[in-house]
Amino acid sequence: MLSVSMDVPDAKNVNQWIGVDRGQNHLSVASLPDGRAKFWTFGNIRQIRRKYQKQRKSLQKQKKLKTLKRLESKERRTITHVNHIISKELVQLAVDCNCGIRLEDLSNIRKTSKQRKKTKSDAAQNRDFWCYYQLENFIFYKAKLAGIPVEKVPAPYTSKSCCKCGAIGSRNKHHFACKRCDSKYHADWGASQNIGKWLGLNCSLVLEKDTSVMDVSVQESGAHGTPLN
Repeated sequence: MLSVSMDVPDAKNVNQWIGVDRGQNHLSVASLPDGRAKFWTFGNIRQIRRKYQKQRKSLQKQKKLKTLKRLESKERRTITHVNHIISKELVQLAVDCNCGIRLEDLSNIRKTSKQRKKTKSDAAQNRDFWCYYQLENFIFYKAKLAGIPVEKVPAPYTSKSCCKCGAIGSRNKHHFACKRCDSKYHADWGASQNIGKWLGLNCSLVLEKDTSVMDVSVQESGAHGTPLN
């Protein structure tokens, strides 16, 4: 057995953060503090998922289990390769810009987020096929090797609140509109901005219309991770 050891640098002290929104249409959107963004889409992933889903059904009917396992292994390698590309480029972006990385906490999303039966039957749309956790692990270990700090922040309202004024807005697929400040922009970009600018406050469970979400004062729960005064 070969044992390999290496020195891992301490995480840098940073004043700015890159917010990263993960999804199924755009696998990742990284937003810089100055508003610039990088999108990782890999549009062919959906076609790959559907292609392998169709082949799996055919192989299962024919009971060709060995061929089925090889197919599933090939699919996993493809997705793993894509996640390696995204994580590598994201960490390099953080190094070049001297920023930390902030991710939304997607723990238990498969349990808490409902899906329609039609959506679950399509491998390209089914959230259960979304390898967000693998991508998260790749980002964490590559960032650690580069000395880049990584934080996870609560996911609620990151895609529903305006990154300009903090009010709850309306989202229609990739389009976001805010009635308070009349801002209109790409919804995933806005979510990544909110993640990067997260202030460490919990959102109230009951929100009034046009109430600022990201800057709302803590009433009952206190600041995230800190006791009430």
